[in-house]
Amino acid sequence: MTTVYTINSRFVGSTRYAFGLGLFVSLLASTSACTSTKSAGVQKRMQLAVGDIKEITVPRRGDSSLQLIGTSDNQEVVDVSRRELAPAVDTLQRQPAGPTVFQLKGITAGTANVTFSEKRPDEAGNGKTIRTYIVRVTAN
Repeated sequence: MTTVYTINSRFVGSTRYAFGLGLFVSLLASTSACTSTKSAGVQKRMQLAVGDIKEITVPRRGDSSLQLIGTSDNQEVVDVSRRELAPAVDTLQRQPAGPTVFQLKGITAGTANVTFSEKRPDEAGNGKTIRTYIVRVTAN
């Protein structure tokens, strides 16, 4: 005696749909989890010519105990400096803290990674990355 089992095709289709939907939702959740950990630093691309200077404005946080730092992994290609505005000599009042302006200068042709980070003065290490630029410097 042989027993034959039949499977309702609607049941199989709905199971596949539920499995596919569950897989899609889990994939979406894992992707958004990955992007939330990368929010510590935004990466952008920039191109400069040799001798060009580009100003980058980094907004200050509300806490004045943080240092904003700009560094280049290749100082021979891109020089990073901080533009300091000198206060008027005859004024004794402090100006409210505004954004910090950094200057990137193309030195020689090549590519460099420029990182802007913030940290407390007593904190060791590089601090928390705010923004990263991949800077390509081209010859004129």
